[in-house]
Amino acid sequence: MTENQLREILSQNIKKYRKGKFTQEQLAEEIGVSTQNINDIEGKRRWPRESTLIKIAEILKVEVYQLFIPQNSVEIKIEETDENMQIQRQIQNKLVSDFRKAMNKMLDKWNQID
Repeated sequence: MTENQLREILSQNIKKYRKGKFTQEQLAEEIGVSTQNINDIEGKRRWPRESTLIKIAEILKVEVYQLFIPQNSVEIKIEETDENMQIQRQIQNKLVSDFRKAMNKMLDKWNQID
């Protein structure tokens, strides 16, 4: 998973979770940042600071990790053969590894900002 893909997922999820509850302006006011800041995050132009990300999750009543779960996935039924289960574990391990790398890269950027 690339950094751009993570930005896309974060953007989609913030929009999804605030839909019908908060405008960008209201969310910004609730967490104490500018509307432009929320617009930039949803527009995939900037990463939120760690503290901002935590506040966004709190206000939207979700866990931080939920903001990074792709929502456009279609459920696929896989026959539970030994070979398929092994392939599924390999894919899951690869996704987890890619996600960790991307998150660590993002956290490193946040640490450089502070």
